Parts: sequence; C-alpha cells; structure tokens
Amino acid sequence: MSDFWRLEQLERITGGQWLVAPADPAAAATGLSHDTRTLAPGQLYLAVRGENHDGHRFVEAALSAGAAAAIVSDDAALGPGPVLQVDDTVAALHELASAYRDELAKDGRCKVLAVCGSNGKTTTRHLLHHVLTACGFVGTQSPKSFNNHLGVPLTLLSADPAHDFVACEIGTNHPGEIASLSELVWPDAAIVTSIGREHLAFFKNLEAVAQEEATVLGFVRRGGLVVTPASAAAAMMPFYDVAEGVTLLPLRDDAAVAGPFPLPGQHNRMNAALAGAVAQWMGAPADRVAAAWPDADLPPGRLELKRFGQNVTVLDDSYNANPDSVRAALDTLAATDHSTSRRVAVLGEMKELGSASHAAHAEVADHARRRADMVVLIGEAFGAEPYDENTAPDVAARLQPGDLVLLKASRGVRLERIVPEIENRFGPPGPDDRA
Repeated sequence: MSDFWRLEQLERITGGQWLVAPADPAAAATGLSHDTRTLAPGQLYLAVRGENHDGHRFVEAALSAGAAAAIVSDDAALGPGPVLQVDDTVAALHELASAYRDELAKDGRCKVLAVCGSNGKTTTRHLLHHVLTACGFVGTQSPKSFNNHLGVPLTLLSADPAHDFVACEIGTNHPGEIASLSELVWPDAAIVTSIGREHLAFFKNLEAVAQEEATVLGFVRRGGLVVTPASAAAAMMPFYDVAEGVTLLPLRDDAAVAGPFPLPGQHNRMNAALAGAVAQWMGAPADRVAAAWPDADLPPGRLELKRFGQNVTVLDDSYNANPDSVRAALDTLAATDHSTSRRVAVLGEMKELGSASHAAHAEVADHARRRADMVVLIGEAFGAEPYDENTAPDVAARLQPGDLVLLKASRGVRLERIVPEIENRFGPPGPDDRA
C-alpha cells in the first residue's frame, strides 16, 4: 500500500486536526469512500454535506463498519475510531485528489485519460475502457456519470498506480467547472466528444460552450493527445491553449470504426473512433482495436435496446438530453432497421436551456415529426402536460404490437419510468418475437 494513504500523510495533505487521534499514525487506509452503503473496511470515510443528506450523520456507522478513519468538518461527528476534522470536506477531497495525481505521475505508468464534451461522455468513456481492456491494458474508469466536483476526485483517488490507465469523465453546467476539474486531473490524453447546445441557461450560446469545453486542452500534459471530431475542433479553435508537444487530432465527422460494430447511430461510431484513437496512442495495434468493437455495449439509458413481447422494441435513451443529442437520437430511430409497424418518439422536456428553450423544443418537436410515425411530447416546455402518475400507462396504451419506441428526455424527467409499464402491457419477448 502506498505511503500516500498513511493517516499521518493525510493529516499533512488536508491540514486537518485529529478530534480522535489514531492509535498508530503510520497505519494506512486502503482508499476513500463518501457512501456508507459501498464503504469497504479499511477505507477512509469522507462526510459530505449535500442538499438532501448530511454524511456527518453516518460517521459512527462508518467507523463501526471498519472505516480506517473519518474526515469531517463538524466537531460533533464522532465515533469509535479516528476522526480528522477539516474546514471543508469537499475542499479536502480536492486536496487529496490533487496530491494523488502527483503520486500517479511519479513513474508515469498509469495514464490519466479525460473525456469531456457536450454529448456522449459516458458512452465514450465506457467504450474507451472497453477497447483498452480488450487490448490487454488494465485500468479503472468513472463509475456511472461521476463527472462533477465529487465524482472526478473520487475517480482519481480510486486509480491504482500499478495500472495502465484511469478514464475520468469531466462534465460541466457552469463556466469554469472544466478548469477546476482539469486542474485535478492533468490528463495525459483527452477526448472532447462534441460541442453542442448544453446548459444554455448558463452558457448562453454555442461559443461559450466551446470555450468551456476547450479549457481541458490547456491541462493536457506535454507529449499528450487531444482527439475530437473535426467540427468540435473548429468550434474550439479560437480557444486553443496547449502545452508544447501535445498532439491535436481532429477526426472527420463521418469517422467510423473499422469492421462490425453493434451499436446504433453514427454518433456512437464517432465515439468509438475517438476511443480507438486513444487506444492506439496508448500502443494498441490497430487490428486489436478493430477486433474489440463487435463485443461493445452501451451504458444504461444510452440508446439501450430493450425488447418486449409482441415485437415491441424500446431504444431507452432517457438518461439525459439537449437539442443536439435529441436530434441524433431521432436520426438513429429513423435509421434503425424496423420493417414492421411504427417508429414512435416519446420525448420529455430538455432542462437548463434558458432563453433558448422555446425555440429548441419547437425545433426538436418538428424534427421528431419528420423522423417518427408518432410523436408523444411530455412537459410544459413542449406545450404538453407534465409527467404525472398517468403518463406511463397512457403512453403504453398508445403503443401497438411491433412498435419501435424511442425514449429521450433530460434526467430530471426520469422518462425510464415508462419502461415497466410497456413491459406490463406487452410482456417479455417470446419465441416469435424478433431476435
């Protein structure tokens, strides 16, 4: 175990003071967790105070479950074990992650890979992990969409210096977030998946989005790589700021991986091409990269194919949405091979678009009517009824045997709640349903 995790070292990094001192300051933890549900014995427990929950309430439970120590900001949060008090536990998390990035850089074996962009971050990070693993590299990745001020440092701290890589997803919804997170990550290579109309309530226009996403380029280490679609490269060009020796690799917007590829949509072929470029930069032979793609899959809620009885098929893309990702999903719906019955687009409203909301919702509704045989709109931004307890059964009742159904909305709509109702109506796939 690295000296990094020694309790006395953690005290020095965070500048904290022991409320309950460890019996052996030289003892080492095995990592860090902020969730008692997944805490493993020997890990540190970080008490985080959020909008809905206060982790300080669980300090005693964490220490009783075998945590090596707890890091708190509340001097009343005690338990049967060492407790280190800091001014701000999230700031302490960032200090630990920054120090751990230096630890990873000591011999340079574990490459830190960043995935940014308006759309497709989670899918691309997932595909990056897939192709690197298939090519014989060993590493870790962000669990789920750990791409914010908590998730990024937690991902970094979960990396093993003996591994080949850690893939970090970096997100933003306010100006300056990518800079603050990139300052922790200092990636050896970065992917910028796209520049699109995300969080326009805060970024106002596409140029501001491009400026924000381009921020990561200034943190890529010397000798590193930035790979991005050509259209995104052009949008970010006014904001380029890269270290000497960093390679900028724009891929044609129609780039696609070689050979069989099981995932729907041209945008996923691009995501895979971006991941494959990083894999080859890591040293993977092109033929091994190509051989990895037939076994690729998608994370939950990202064009996830779900089959039900009576040949009803759902493309569950309900995890999140902005105008560009909705258009891409609708294009995928239209292009998906489906010879029977109808293509149905079920669209929930898109959040955080500010003054662009009305025009954006009108645009995607119009695009949906050109791409689908039936369109169901949900939410006041579409001029429709909001999601309520009747929405799921009403949508399911409008479907017919053989329908191909797209579900797409911002995360706050939780459109995936419709899926169980579709299953209740049509049942599981039977032997006569399409394979």
